[in-house]
Amino acid sequence: MSRKALGDLMRCLRGAPVASPAWVPVLEIANEHLLTPALWGALSGSGQAASLPEDVRDYLATLHRLNGDRNRALRCQAIELIGALNAQGIVPALLKGGLALFDGPYSDPDVRMMRDLDILVPATSRDDAIAVLERLGYRLAQPYSAGHHAYGDFARPNDPGSVDLHTELVDPSHVLPASEVWDRAELREVWGKAGSVRYLSPCATDRIMHNLLHAQIHYLGNFYRGELQVQQVYELVALARHFGPAVDWSFVQRRLHAHRLTVALESYLLAAHRLLGLEWPLSRPPGLGARLNYLRCEVQFGMRSLQWIGIPWGNLRGALAWHRMHALHGDVGGPFSWRCRHLLQYLRKKGIGATLERLRRVH
Repeated sequence: MSRKALGDLMRCLRGAPVASPAWVPVLEIANEHLLTPALWGALSGSGQAASLPEDVRDYLATLHRLNGDRNRALRCQAIELIGALNAQGIVPALLKGGLALFDGPYSDPDVRMMRDLDILVPATSRDDAIAVLERLGYRLAQPYSAGHHAYGDFARPNDPGSVDLHTELVDPSHVLPASEVWDRAELREVWGKAGSVRYLSPCATDRIMHNLLHAQIHYLGNFYRGELQVQQVYELVALARHFGPAVDWSFVQRRLHAHRLTVALESYLLAAHRLLGLEWPLSRPPGLGARLNYLRCEVQFGMRSLQWIGIPWGNLRGALAWHRMHALHGDVGGPFSWRCRHLLQYLRKKGIGATLERLRRVH
């Protein structure tokens, strides 16, 4: 993959004309970042689909159609599950791709590819939600460790996707607690075969925050590793344009600043601005740290050797990030003592071998 191919893909997604791109590397990036149906949607919308090479046109049209079929099946699956949870007295919140099946931001829901359905339930209702899933024929396919933001992935034979059962939105739940998201969410009603079902839809600002944290900070910490999640950037732009003034960017800016994550916010928005033309939404321009981080992402993109070099350092930075250490250790001591204490505790608990393995973790 190359930066040129990334640029060609971004121009196509913006609807800008592209002079005879090399389609194989463009499609490689689109496939890896789950943007192939969106590419077809953009090319069709800009009138460029008719001039595509026949094999490229057929390939893109077929994937878009098949993804649409899958999304409609996922929507039916979600409605069935929401209805069963409602019958148990639980009104869940939908997250990420599952929410996009019902509440935008895409005018064409067929363009959004997703791996699973993310369902958020109150922590006090988790066991009841698991019982509902089991009654519907789901079985726990991948349990998560204690303290994880989600309980696990539940799968059922012949379903198009698994169900990821959440009690928090992301691992750094101290930055965006589920309790806040519940308070700001709006009740929605949708009709299925068995009647109406009710779910909660996080507000526009929380959807932006969730997207940002999931792309930059959650799990492996792409911000610290200098990795660019293009699908997430594409969705951020779609959310920002769909909701417009409903997004409280000043809240986003204050919250991320309070957790020393301003550079992560600004570098992510810089990617959205440069790649997909998002109008800069913050009250001040990006700082030097954000510009340097985005430059690192650009240089690293598609260069596996550079990515491998940066992984141990990125993993260490993510694990010892200020917001994580402050959430764990409070105001006692300071960043240096927090990190020393945390490293010593981890070494005592896991040992040197597990610690080194954690630093080398790729996925």
